[in-house]
Amino acid sequence: MVKVKILLFATLRDKFGRKEVVVDCDGTFLDAVKKAAEVLGPEFIDEVLSGGKVREDRIILINGRHVQFANVDRLEEGTVISVFPPIAGG
Repeated sequence: MVKVKILLFATLRDKFGRKEVVVDCDGTFLDAVKKAAEVLGPEFIDEVLSGGKVREDRIILINGRHVQFANVDRLEEGTVISVFPPIAGG
């Protein structure tokens, strides 16, 4: 098992009532999201995934690198996943 920290930002902090959650997972991004949903509630999965794939309208970083360019199948001990909701404004 690998210990991973998931940081929540902006409206996600308000929605889930916390700024971070630490989970033990099998070392994959998908399992880390599922384990976080066990703590935060099942709606967390919908905030991160759509149809089993990472939502394109979210900014998700793995150790500061956009999930699109990171290895999501091999998270290491101490990995930090940052999840940002869509941002609107004018």
